[in-house]
Amino acid sequence: MGQVRGRPGPSPSTTLNQQSSEDPSLTSKDHSSSSNSGDSVRNSRESLVQGIRQPVSQSSSESERSRPSQAPQVKRSSRSEREKLKEAHARGLLVKYDENVDGGYLAPYGTYNLNLDYQISVVKEAIIERKLAPFYTPLQDFDASWTDEDLLAVLSNLKLHALPHEAEDEDEDLEYDEASVDESLLSKKELRRHLSKKFNKQLKLKKLEWQAAEEKRYLEERATSRQAASDDLKLELYRTSVECPICFLYYPRWLNYSRCCNHAICTECFVQIKRLEPHLPHDHDDEGDNNGEDQKAKAEQDPNLLISEYACCPYCATPNFGVIYSPPAYIRTGLGGIPPALFKSPLKSSGNGNITTDAITDEEDLNAFEVQENYFRKASMASAMSIATQRRGSLPATHPQVITTDFIRPDWEQNLNNARAKLAKRAAAASAIHASNMLIQSNENEIEQKMIQEAMRLSLLEEESRKRRASVK
Repeated sequence: MGQVRGRPGPSPSTTLNQQSSEDPSLTSKDHSSSSNSGDSVRNSRESLVQGIRQPVSQSSSESERSRPSQAPQVKRSSRSEREKLKEAHARGLLVKYDENVDGGYLAPYGTYNLNLDYQISVVKEAIIERKLAPFYTPLQDFDASWTDEDLLAVLSNLKLHALPHEAEDEDEDLEYDEASVDESLLSKKELRRHLSKKFNKQLKLKKLEWQAAEEKRYLEERATSRQAASDDLKLELYRTSVECPICFLYYPRWLNYSRCCNHAICTECFVQIKRLEPHLPHDHDDEGDNNGEDQKAKAEQDPNLLISEYACCPYCATPNFGVIYSPPAYIRTGLGGIPPALFKSPLKSSGNGNITTDAITDEEDLNAFEVQENYFRKASMASAMSIATQRRGSLPATHPQVITTDFIRPDWEQNLNNARAKLAKRAAAASAIHASNMLIQSNENEIEQKMIQEAMRLSLLEEESRKRRASVK
């Protein structure tokens, strides 16, 4: 379970953010029942969804094509470029109420502070396509005996995003005291580390401000916005909440399920699971004291010994962990569906206690968004309840409905190659230093030998001169 802890993101960020907040087709209160009005609203909605899907899909496909085995390594980016990428990633982790799918969001709630280095565009695309459960806002507690009024009271007090101190882990970057560091006394390496920590802290403080602005916007607009969930939608989602076995928080019952052993897991926990950092193979047969040193020596001679192992299922330890998701059959709101404010429960109890299906929207809304008259009437109560409990069986990691940990972090192979290249560079530098020392030592020995020979020659000459002088006398 060491792989499963960390914290809460728009990678189609700026485009998605501007479109979802500024598109008048999603916020206008007035709708015409004429065909011209319906076409206008429909075209605006289609352009919104395509505006999100297109850059996301391109990013996903390009990341698959850019693996190091197929493309040369690019020049290392500068510090300013890396900082811009970090800022864009942080903006992608913002929770925005008008970027929603089936009552959940495209960015994590904030159960974890760390391990949020997944590829945001890939995760958002999977959520929009209903291949991965959205990031639902969790409940700390849930009681099945709550009335609808009790449940709505709890839900109305939920925030879009948790504060850092409410997370399961601590974020050391926010605790960094950069003011106590004298940069003039630092070495080059220490200065780089200090500047990195300083920037990370400043960026996370900015992210808190950005998220606070989104919270404020949500509170101001939720009473009138068509992108705020209706009471029917909230009750339909949370009336039968279930607990995630990893974070122990309560979510709507439509969670992800492990492809191997069919256990539930929320998306917040799923994005925490990833491969370990590149490392040497574990040799369980050799437990000698010198085994670690031997492995290190071997790695320095051959950096290709470094490996990156699959992330394993947190429940059954099956390698190459992946999940599948079955979306609710009668809820399709937000991106790719109707506005959440227009949702009306299709499963309501009539006066005689029988289940009836009410229309989901007004006729003008049906025309505007091309929602078929009977679209939401296809799912009965039995089929809806069975989605969360039906046996899915074990599916291969390559199945089109499976989302693996490698899929949301496609740069794992690049990271492995970078680690190998770094180790090879270090080994080459060590070899060069060793060769230089050997050469110096060899030269020193040669000079010493020449000096000894010269001393012996001078000694012999001195002895011959002494004998000549003695013979003359």
